[in-house]
Amino acid sequence: MAVGGTKVIMQAIVGNSFITVIKFFGFFVTASPSMMAEAVHSLADTFNQILLYIGIKQSRTKASRDYSTGMGGASYVWNLVSAVGVFFIGFGVTFYHGMHSLLEPSHSVSQISWTAVGILLLSLGIEFYVLVGAYKEVKRRRGNLSYSEFFMQSDDPALLAVLLEDGAAVLGVILALIGLVLGQITGSTVFDSIVSLIISFLMAFLAISLGIINGRLLIGKSTTPTKEAEMKSFIENFPEVNQVVSLKTKILGTGNVRLSLEIELLGERIIDLDLLRIDAEKIEKGESPHKILLKTSERMVRTTGHAIREMEMKIHDQFPEITLIDLEID
Repeated sequence: MAVGGTKVIMQAIVGNSFITVIKFFGFFVTASPSMMAEAVHSLADTFNQILLYIGIKQSRTKASRDYSTGMGGASYVWNLVSAVGVFFIGFGVTFYHGMHSLLEPSHSVSQISWTAVGILLLSLGIEFYVLVGAYKEVKRRRGNLSYSEFFMQSDDPALLAVLLEDGAAVLGVILALIGLVLGQITGSTVFDSIVSLIISFLMAFLAISLGIINGRLLIGKSTTPTKEAEMKSFIENFPEVNQVVSLKTKILGTGNVRLSLEIELLGERIIDLDLLRIDAEKIEKGESPHKILLKTSERMVRTTGHAIREMEMKIHDQFPEITLIDLEID
């Protein structure tokens, strides 16, 4: 992930850590089910974003003997773990507490707690600030893609996770405020409990969305058809290439793509015609054809290898995200 994305996650961790503390304080003061839901929501977000950061750090580990292509997929593993955590901790605890509050025989409420209102408003301001930062980063990266296309095609689910989580957090705080106000108007905690349940389902939706986004990348998603077509067109423009027989890609990590190629070369574009002409003249002059042809074959192998290395360097220069190339000559 780029520095900008890492900065967004660090902002989210700091912001949500502070919000979690003040929301739990608000719950102990008010015993509000929606405040409890929001506190658990922020706690889940905080742990989730810590896991995202761990994944980013691991994904930057360079290739080694044990991990020959690096650990780019580590971010997807941790993102998936965090999605599971959001579901079981966020949704599970919040749903249980909301149902418990809803089924209680007494639903009377005390006077409105301005402490709770202040905490929620402060939380809303911080959550909105982090959300704007994530939104700007996504807007910068998506380019000409629509938001739906970017969500489906992006190889950086950590940034998407922060955007989704803080979007859900802002909505959750607004719902908690609504539940608090309705409770005061009606004199019942039923609305507060219902808001708690709504927040729990919001977290379930968030967890499932993150699971789907990271699951497709862990399985081995390809880059976009547009990008693959661009790669194929670039490679087929090499003078040594007759055609690209097969081209496949696999996302290994954020900004880390594996390219598998099967190409058909044009031999006449690779061999050195001047040296070949010299070899032919030597044979005509009576030198051993066996020795000459053996040297010619060895030279063709080296020349082909050199041409392939040059092609790979040009591909890397044109598409920096391609970090591994598997090339087969047809």
